[in-house]
Amino acid sequence: MQIISKYLHTHLFSSLINFFIPLFGIASLIFFIKMVSLTSVIQLSFFELMQLYIFILPQILFFTLPVVFVAAAIAMLSRLSFEYELVALFSLGISPHKIIFILAKLAAVLSILLLFFSLILTPQAKQLYKGFIVYKRAQAKFNIKPSEFGHKFGDWYLFINGKKNEYYYDISLYNYHLQNQENFITAKKAQLSNEKGHLALTLFDGHAYTYKEKSLKEIAFEKMKIYDTGSQTLFSYTNPLAYWKIAAKSKKRAFDLTLFILFSLFPLATLYFLAAIGISNPRYEKRGVFLPTLLLVALYFGISFALAKSLTFVALAVIPIWLFTGYMLYKKLVAKRY
Repeated sequence: MQIISKYLHTHLFSSLINFFIPLFGIASLIFFIKMVSLTSVIQLSFFELMQLYIFILPQILFFTLPVVFVAAAIAMLSRLSFEYELVALFSLGISPHKIIFILAKLAAVLSILLLFFSLILTPQAKQLYKGFIVYKRAQAKFNIKPSEFGHKFGDWYLFINGKKNEYYYDISLYNYHLQNQENFITAKKAQLSNEKGHLALTLFDGHAYTYKEKSLKEIAFEKMKIYDTGSQTLFSYTNPLAYWKIAAKSKKRAFDLTLFILFSLFPLATLYFLAAIGISNPRYEKRGVFLPTLLLVALYFGISFALAKSLTFVALAVIPIWLFTGYMLYKKLVAKRY
C-alpha cells in the first residue's frame, strides 16, 4: 500500500506543478491589476505594492489550491488510465476505493490548510489590506508642501519648513479654540504614522504654548503626539474569533463564512467525482476530462455561491449532497466495472 501511495503521490505532484504555476500566475495577475488600479487614487511604491500583494496572497492561494488539486488529480488518473497503469493495478487486486482513500488523505490535509487560510489568515490579511489603503488615502490628503501656509492637520493649522525622506523639519502648529484657549506648538522634527486607523503626527524636541486671559504658559517636550480624529475609520482590527462572531448578526459575514467553508471542503466533497471522471479503460471508453472538470468546478462554485448568498449556513448541506452524488456516479461508472 505504501508503494502504491508513493507511486500516486509522485504522479500527482507532477500534475500539481503543471496546473499550479499557470493558475497561480493568472490569479496573481488579476489581483495585481486590481492593486495597480489603486495608483490612480493613491501613490504607491514598488515595495508597498509588494506589501499589498503579501496581504492578498492568502486569498490567491485559497481560491487556487482546491481547483489545482481537483484538476491535477483528475488529469493524473486520466493519464494513468490512458497508459494502462490503472488497469494493471486493478488486475493486481488494487481496487479504485483504495486509490480514493489515498487521495482522501491528501484532500483532508488540503482542506485543513484551506480552512486555516480562509478562517484565520484571510480575515487578518483583509483587515491589514483595508487599513493600509485607508492610511495611504489619509496620507494622500496630508499632502503638505514645505514653506506654504494654509495647511491643516485635524483642527490644527500647520506649517513646515522642510521635508526629507519620512521626516518633516521646523514645524509650527496653531489651534485657537482647543480648551477655549490659544495653543501654539513648535518642534524641530516630526513624523507621520498610522495608529489603529488614525493619522498621528509625532513631534520631537519642541515647545508648547497656551495663552488665555493674559496668561502665557510654556512647556518643553522631547516627544508629543497629535492625532487627526477626522481620519478615524469605520472598522477596527479584531482577532479571527471576534471577526467571525459577527456572522451571527451580519448576513454578509455569514455569507463569507459559509462560502469559505464550502470552498475549503471542495477537495473532500469531490473525491468520488475525481474517480468517476478520471478513471476509465482506454480500450472501451474515449471520453475527455477537460470539459467535465471545468463543469465540475463551475457547478460546485456556482451552486455554493448562490446558496450561500440566499440561505447562508443552510447551504452547507451542499457538501453531503455533493459527496453522495459523486459516490453514485462513481458506483455507476467505476465501481461496478473494476
